[in-house]
Amino acid sequence: MSEVVAQFDSLDAVFADGAMRLLRSDYAQASVALLRTLFGDGTSRMESEILYAQVDALLDELDHAGRKVWRHEDGSRLDAREVVNDKWMREFRLLAKRILPSGMSEHSLRPEALAVLAAARDVGDDEIILSSPRIETIIEALTQLSTVVNPDKQARRADLVSKVERAQRALDAFDASGGEADVDANPVAMFRNALDLMSQIPADMSRIEGRMYEERNRLIDSFHKDERPGGELVADYLRRSDELFDGTDMGQVYNGAITMLSNSKLNADISSRVRMITRSDALASLDARERASLERSWKGLVSGMTGVLKLRKACSQTVSNAITQYDHETYREYTSLLKKLYDVVLARGLEGGPLARSPMHDSLDTTQLESLVFRLSARSDREAPPPLYAADTDTIPRIDIERLRYFGGARTEALLAALERQIPSGGSMALSHAFNALDPDIRREVELCGLMTFALGLGVAVEQAPHAVYECYDFIGDLRPWSAPEVMLVREDVSHGREAKDG
Repeated sequence: MSEVVAQFDSLDAVFADGAMRLLRSDYAQASVALLRTLFGDGTSRMESEILYAQVDALLDELDHAGRKVWRHEDGSRLDAREVVNDKWMREFRLLAKRILPSGMSEHSLRPEALAVLAAARDVGDDEIILSSPRIETIIEALTQLSTVVNPDKQARRADLVSKVERAQRALDAFDASGGEADVDANPVAMFRNALDLMSQIPADMSRIEGRMYEERNRLIDSFHKDERPGGELVADYLRRSDELFDGTDMGQVYNGAITMLSNSKLNADISSRVRMITRSDALASLDARERASLERSWKGLVSGMTGVLKLRKACSQTVSNAITQYDHETYREYTSLLKKLYDVVLARGLEGGPLARSPMHDSLDTTQLESLVFRLSARSDREAPPPLYAADTDTIPRIDIERLRYFGGARTEALLAALERQIPSGGSMALSHAFNALDPDIRREVELCGLMTFALGLGVAVEQAPHAVYECYDFIGDLRPWSAPEVMLVREDVSHGREAKDG
């Protein structure tokens, strides 16, 4: 039996009966088996061409052994590039890609992939999912469900009375013991139960984000084929969003989750409780790293709920860009509608507080433009980069230096700090080489504008500088090469420039 087939079969217990749904995917077991085989020696990165070749060979082994692998609707198998780029990079965000100075590319494991592999290893080795806290969680969920759906009003009332009586007995026991801890409780099992339940959430969010990404692509295609007025097309986007969230069981459940996670008072209370839990003496048998993972998981769960909302905003921005390239007259017609669309998402989804409905629920006709102001030229993390020019174009238009002077991303300071660490002390480095070697998460398109602004502040003659290719990433993680002025950076200049900017 080959190594990858053995890895696949060893994961049967991990995924059996949904006990540990790491990715919530039909091909989750294949994903974990492949990743464990490819990166099982402790490495976390691999040249892209080597990765494609190895994935192709491993898929052959799994397929020939009769194990479940990725297939198209017509039954044909996905090739290695489709699995790596479409599934692992875009859908589940397990891998990141960067361009090496040699011009070759490499893929590396993202934190999500490392967490998946660690969870699979822990569960497969010695962690017991079946515990009394897990059974108590199931019993509580079933009891609550039966209370809600029971047609007998008296029985429903009796359930609620019983719940109150149980709480009163627990309170009486607490008072009688002088506030001593419950000797029958198992804090470690309860801790791991909560951690396991939270680990299942990110995959659900990824599925919703994937659906939104598909909607965005379909809508952009419709701009080039549909002759309806602009308002109808944008309204159609809202309708599709309503259908996704209000018209399906999954969407309605997700809306309810967003409503709870958007409650700032509840978030503050639970965050305080989580911090107390991680410092509790009752969990002293757990190492500090394992205890800290609870707080990281909770923070990731809360921040992750804005991912779908931000993706909707980003989809709208992409729609705006598509219109601009398509027809300037049509763009003017869409502008006021898109302003409303941006602000509906931002005002309803990202300002905190509970959400009464889906953030995209309000139609354009009922949204009050007068109370929602959005400047397309605002200095903001939401702003698209100014038009430099794509590196692979035949003609090279003039760069708009004045726009470069104005724009800069919200994370430019963090990017400069990373660049400073990249340059050897007392030495210098070409900006493009230093930039392309950084983590993909920080190499956003808009940050290139911030770097050019910074170079201008250092007195670099950007207008006369030669050009180089900067490997940037857009909001969905796709690699987008841009051609921009090359700048030679001296570490001391970067340090002094940052200090002057802070001052």
